[in-house]
Amino acid sequence: MKDTISVYDDAVLLEIPFSACVLYHGRDSIGGLSLGFRMLQWALKELCGERIPERKEISFKTAFPGPGLRDAVEMVTRAVTRKTYDVLDTFPTEAPEGVYGRMYFEVSVGEKQICFYLKPGVIPEKFVLTGREIKKGSPSEIQKKEWRQLKDALSDAVWSIDDMSSVFVIVKK
Repeated sequence: MKDTISVYDDAVLLEIPFSACVLYHGRDSIGGLSLGFRMLQWALKELCGERIPERKEISFKTAFPGPGLRDAVEMVTRAVTRKTYDVLDTFPTEAPEGVYGRMYFEVSVGEKQICFYLKPGVIPEKFVLTGREIKKGSPSEIQKKEWRQLKDALSDAVWSIDDMSSVFVIVKK
């Protein structure tokens, strides 16, 4: 799997590598950053085929307000800046929980839209529970180290997925 996403920005072709997303966001939420990037690669291919979309055509909605995912979407699409990135209050109840929110997503390119959620188990339960515990505040050094390892492991797992369509359930709206 290539680690770039191609978009046009006012007719100028941009080849955005994942490494640029890491430079933009950092590694704090590397699992969400990896998921957001790979998800966009998949969704844009599903919606556009071989056509490269204009950034301004792309909008993104989610029930998961994680910073890594948000920053991957922003780096590629500028959807946050353009106010076409929305956090949803309603979503399919089948969508699994994340550290916060639910793993449900809607990606649109112009009039085309794909709605989907992660299959249960893609995000390990230990990741979700540890993340929630960390977010409560005052984690020990051991907890911080474990959390870092879990985030890195999630990123590695996301990048090891050969067929991203195998981890999503498409929702008909």
